[in-house]
Amino acid sequence: MKWEEVRKLYPEQFVKFEIVESHIQDDKEFIDEVAIIKAIADGKEAMKEFINCKPGQLVYSTKHEKLVVQLVKHVGIRRSV
Repeated sequence: MKWEEVRKLYPEQFVKFEIVESHIQDDKEFIDEVAIIKAIADGKEAMKEFINCKPGQLVYSTKHEKLVVQLVKHVGIRRSV
């Protein structure tokens, strides 16, 4: 399902979904197609669902026109003991 369709079906709500198709450009992932898992009524429940997401799943608000995720590389600091 395209993000525009999701926004029409679930206006001003959080939704939990699985990424079906996406592409990466620079340091952003543009999600093209999703499979809805469930609609979420409030922010507290959305945070609980976000914490329990499996790889490839996200919780996002439909108030956003575009579905873009900023990719962050984790850089660790090492020291010798």
